Amino acid sequence: MGSYSFSNLSVGMTSTRSYHFTEQRVETFSALVDDKAPVHVDPVFAKSQGFEGKIVHGLFVQSVISGMLGNEIPGPKSVINNLSMKMHHPVLIGQTVNYQIEITALTPAVAAISLSFSGMVDEKIVISGKALCSFPNPT
Repeated sequence: MGSYSFSNLSVGMTSTRSYHFTEQRVETFSALVDDKAPVHVDPVFAKSQGFEGKIVHGLFVQSVISGMLGNEIPGPKSVINNLSMKMHHPVLIGQTVNYQIEITALTPAVAAISLSFSGMVDEKIVISGKALCSFPNPT
């Protein structure tokens, strides 16, 4: 777990993580957020919509980024101010996403950190986006 302060960060710092989306994890997420859309829970319906099988919730795929931001870089002393994402391809239940986040800019006047992130499955990008985080108490 990263325990950075703003002054310990630099442009170009990265963090990586792999996350395996199991049936049980997707079912738990679905219950937590009360999203039981048939593309996530019904394999016959998902296939009728052109998917290879049930797909993982896009916000679940993105939520791993939240964990990385809060636990790695910028770390637990920071807060997320803004997230934007694009889903490029669906993630199927049973797939592993390889994530990377990178610091792209630092704004010392307001202790803000700009980051980019991406996630890949089998060398195919499935998610990308940007995040803005800050340190409420930068000292």
